[in-house]
Amino acid sequence: MQCSLASVLLLGLSVLATKAPEEVKIAGECAKDNHVHKREALDLIMTYHLKKKTHNVKCFINCLFERTNILEKVRKKHPKKNHNCDSIKDADKCVESFHKFQCFVKIEEKLRRSKLS
Repeated sequence: MQCSLASVLLLGLSVLATKAPEEVKIAGECAKDNHVHKREALDLIMTYHLKKKTHNVKCFINCLFERTNILEKVRKKHPKKNHNCDSIKDADKCVESFHKFQCFVKIEEKLRRSKLS
């Protein structure tokens, strides 16, 4: 499972690492606001490596989703893929975002495997 999470902090986070400095700045702010160590946040953004599934990390992901348009970029990248990631709901927005993240990670992994085959 950690391998799954490591493979894609939502493929959209790769956009954070290569695009707008504003989005990288937001990631830093989200890490600080959610008490996620900067190194852990950078690992997550740059290598998609997720060591811990703490509530703070889940809220960090939620913060990124709320303050950037990552989810929209992911949806546009995979418009024809059959998924129900958007239907995931939870009273705790941090948990909801984390589960959506996991859902899109699975989609991205399937696509990567199919390209390698």
